[in-house]
Amino acid sequence: MNTSRMGILYIFSAVLGYSFLPVFTDHLLKGGVEPLDIALWRYMIATPLFWLLTRAGKRDPVRLPRLRLMLILGPLLSVGAVVAFFGLGMIPAGTFSVIFYTYPAMVALIMLALGERLSAWGWAALGLTLVGIGLTAPDFNGGLRGENLPGVLLALVNALLVAIYYIFSSHLLRGKAQTSSAVVRASAWIVTGTLGFLMVTALVTGFEVPTSGSAWANLVGMALVSTVMPVFALNMGLQKLGPTRAAIFGTIEPMTTSLLALLFLGQMMQPIQWVGGLCIIASVILLQTLGSGQRQPSPAPAAGD
Repeated sequence: MNTSRMGILYIFSAVLGYSFLPVFTDHLLKGGVEPLDIALWRYMIATPLFWLLTRAGKRDPVRLPRLRLMLILGPLLSVGAVVAFFGLGMIPAGTFSVIFYTYPAMVALIMLALGERLSAWGWAALGLTLVGIGLTAPDFNGGLRGENLPGVLLALVNALLVAIYYIFSSHLLRGKAQTSSAVVRASAWIVTGTLGFLMVTALVTGFEVPTSGSAWANLVGMALVSTVMPVFALNMGLQKLGPTRAAIFGTIEPMTTSLLALLFLGQMMQPIQWVGGLCIIASVILLQTLGSGQRQPSPAPAAGD
């Protein structure tokens, strides 16, 4: 299987894992677990699992100082999660999602400034994804009232943080770091940084230990399916596709999330959402078949640059 197809497979795996997150979260919230406690215990379980995985693979060729830079990405994602939490409390979820999924456009523009070019078909695919995402959120128009400006700004900040993650992670793991063992180790540093930030936050805000077996089962499922697997798959996909194409492929997440919510939570999809999903799928096909002619950045040395 060629590099591009492997990259698509990795990104789809990441998307699928993250799409299960609302299912686990719904069960945990209904079980009385607070959002910040969910985040803390999710990474409390996932972090040691990643470090156990690093012991199973061979030593990666990337110098330790370079990998430690991945710690920066942990707090970055943690801040993004907190921003999203407050933003979702200010504007409808559909509105937030549409604004948040402008992050592929942000990635494309930042990479354009850094010298990477996306083909005309690639830009067309990007535009089609934005249309599709808008259609998957029927409450979008109702969320753009003037008093919702703070929530809109928070959604944009969240999108920017994710865009920075895509670019920074792709740069740090470029070249020889494409080996799976190196990506596992780098991912372990990322989730360690995330856990560290959440532990500091928990010391300030306080936290509770879940008491029910159901809560722990959902937390373990969230750690395995919606953290360990997608974090690794996303970082592998970023190396094989580059940040811009990976971000565009990642926009299938609203569609997969809606489908899983339909299957596991009984949340019905409206016909317009199916149309939006088809637009997103069409954009992915367009990007893969006609829009793959972007110039990839030159590989950087794997050690300590």
